[in-house]
Amino acid sequence: MSSRNAPQVAVWYFVAATFLFASTILFFPDADVWVRIATIVVGLLIVVAGGIQLGREIKARRQESR
Repeated sequence: MSSRNAPQVAVWYFVAATFLFASTILFFPDADVWVRIATIVVGLLIVVAGGIQLGREIKARRQESR
């Protein structure tokens, strides 16, 4: 598979994290503190997972270009 046809999944992790961070403020402005903390923790975990996926995608592209 060439790098031009490789799916880019990492960006969707970052989009999902952005929506998760904003969801508490936009949709549940009167949410309890524990809900806000939980969404921040889950959002940060999604950002980390996106970073790992981005590393995989970059590594795959580098190996294909050799």
